[in-house]
Amino acid sequence: MNSDRNNPHDSSPELVTFIQRFFDRHGAAVEANGPGLDILVPERLMDCLSVREFIRVQGEPIPTAGPTAQGQPQQTYSIAYGSEFLERVLRLACSEVPVVSCRLEFNYLKSQGFDALIRECVQFKGGLSRVEQWAKVVTHYLVLTCRYLVQSDEQKEGLFELGVHLETGAHVPAFSACLETASRCFSRGIPESNRLAGQVQKFFPGLRNAAEDVIRQETAAFIESMNRKFRRDVLNLEEYYASLEKEMRQSLDRSGLSEQRVQDRLAKIALIPEELTRKKDDLFKKYSIRISAVPCAALLVSTPAVKVLLSVAIGKKQKSLSAFYNPVTKTLDPLVCEACQSSSTRFSFCEQAHLLCQDCAGHCPICFKPRPGMSQPTQVPTG
Repeated sequence: MNSDRNNPHDSSPELVTFIQRFFDRHGAAVEANGPGLDILVPERLMDCLSVREFIRVQGEPIPTAGPTAQGQPQQTYSIAYGSEFLERVLRLACSEVPVVSCRLEFNYLKSQGFDALIRECVQFKGGLSRVEQWAKVVTHYLVLTCRYLVQSDEQKEGLFELGVHLETGAHVPAFSACLETASRCFSRGIPESNRLAGQVQKFFPGLRNAAEDVIRQETAAFIESMNRKFRRDVLNLEEYYASLEKEMRQSLDRSGLSEQRVQDRLAKIALIPEELTRKKDDLFKKYSIRISAVPCAALLVSTPAVKVLLSVAIGKKQKSLSAFYNPVTKTLDPLVCEACQSSSTRFSFCEQAHLLCQDCAGHCPICFKPRPGMSQPTQVPTG
């Protein structure tokens, strides 16, 4: 076996390819030159990596410096494993979420039966829906792979995926799993990261609610374990302080205790409830559950779909809505609450015909109008 492969400072062709792709992606001019790369670095990267405008990278562990053929200043950096320059590049590369794009192809798209599908998939309380028209369209979904961390007295971490429709912001739970069976063609055509981030930011409240629901499902056993330990420790604490108070009160019956010692012991007994409350607060903080999640990767999916235009009759009012038939899941995507942006399949309407999920129904967070048929809350007169 070649001993050079065991050298921790050795580089590899994969590293050279990684460096080339990294600088290409950030708009640098990269040219292969022998075993290394000559790179014209954009101004933004110069500041982030603390390098000059023109650099050379190569596999040797000890960087060298020298002038270029044109007499311009040049710096040479090693990209061997463990080198400082490689660490800088890796930190910058890992600070961004990688995005991959793919296009789906289907030989058949649903073209009838949308009225029945609407009645099956969506419930409108106080409203009657009717399909006005439909059309085949090309739409986009985003599959976000996220890492979650749940911390308490112990901690648990893992990965989960969110499928999001970029036109409506709907969370499609089954999208990622069903995507595995679809015919996919991957491409390098990815929209600008700023524009994609802007679309995700627009739907952030709904995504946050969906992420919390997924994480709680994934960590239900862990959360129940922490709650069980909290209840156990609180019970043990209450039993301990109850026994302590009982013992201290029994000691008051002993003969020979001075009045001062009796008063001191009574004062200590009086402090027991306060100390117990403080200890319970400490346990509550110990077992409190903190949840965090960060995106790790994103898959942008372009797919044919069917856009269905609905007309919903709410008393004498009419409301137009759009729904999407998803050929990946072979059903309708959930609709989105106009108040909290959460995805749902059960909706109500306020007096202004805002589309509201069950959590927002009853008193609209948008216009503060109740659902039709509900009485206004009685105002209590004040003196």
